[in-house]
Amino acid sequence: MMKNEIGEHNGEAVFEYTLENAAGMKVSILTYGGIISSIMMPDHEGNRANVVLSYDSLEGYRRDEYCIGAMIGRVAGRLSAARYSYEGNEFLLDRNEGENHLHGGWNGLNQKVWSEKEVTENSVTLEVACEDGEGGYPGSVMIQVTYTLSDKDELTLSYLAIPDQDTPINLTNHSYFNLSGDPRSDSTDHELRLKSKRFLELDDEQLPTGNILPLSQGGFRFEGPISENRPDIDHPFLLDEHFSEEISLHHPASGRKVVIETDQPVVIVYTGTDLEGAQLAGGDGSRHPGIALEAQGYPDAPNHSDFPTIMVRAGGEYRARTRYRFMLQD
Repeated sequence: MMKNEIGEHNGEAVFEYTLENAAGMKVSILTYGGIISSIMMPDHEGNRANVVLSYDSLEGYRRDEYCIGAMIGRVAGRLSAARYSYEGNEFLLDRNEGENHLHGGWNGLNQKVWSEKEVTENSVTLEVACEDGEGGYPGSVMIQVTYTLSDKDELTLSYLAIPDQDTPINLTNHSYFNLSGDPRSDSTDHELRLKSKRFLELDDEQLPTGNILPLSQGGFRFEGPISENRPDIDHPFLLDEHFSEEISLHHPASGRKVVIETDQPVVIVYTGTDLEGAQLAGGDGSRHPGIALEAQGYPDAPNHSDFPTIMVRAGGEYRARTRYRFMLQD
């Protein structure tokens, strides 16, 4: 494991940790935003490349509007009208996307400098605190994420959050995958497979209507290249299985593949249409420079009584785990 100081944010030093396994796979993590800045893996000819979107410098991440590689919370996704009610009380949140609340507000986890909690030979645990009232949420929350790289080319993210008041918590990582290693290449030439039969219908503001629909009603068919089906995707899909190869992304030209397994009920699939022209490491983004696969709880859950709750009681624990298995496939 290597640790390097790469700059500072608001007077706090920012570090990059790089984990390396016996096969030579490397994963780099920043204390700014808990960002996964690099996942280096070979193609079928042995050529190594970074398979997640990134920036060339810390300043790129500080200016970032797309949450590239970042930890998201205390509540990932949108909360309608930037409010929710709980046990007779209404909580007004930051309005940071039109009239709605997005990704924890103006000072979400993606904009914080995390601190080192523990480092081992193959893992790093980062920690950060959300203050009472931050973003409009009740209660202080201690949040930890452990990044573990195994010799089997598996990266596991283990989440822990403990609030001192009842509060909603829904964490995820917002890495964008482009398994070609080139953000100028359109990632809809990848093949995406999901063990999912249903998705959440969204309105014009990308908020759940409450309707759960079969994939066919959204025109989703996860067979062959994404470009041959529905290339512009930004939707929540309900996972039918867990820790059973429920999400896979394959780039046939390079042979690179990632299989994602999680204990979370939903994956947000976003094909990065807003990133076209973004100044990324490796070149300006294509129409679809990367695909975000965000495992998490139901979006806008506090405003839908029929969705599984994301509320965590005071002193209780939020735990989640997502594993990324990297491999080559002909």
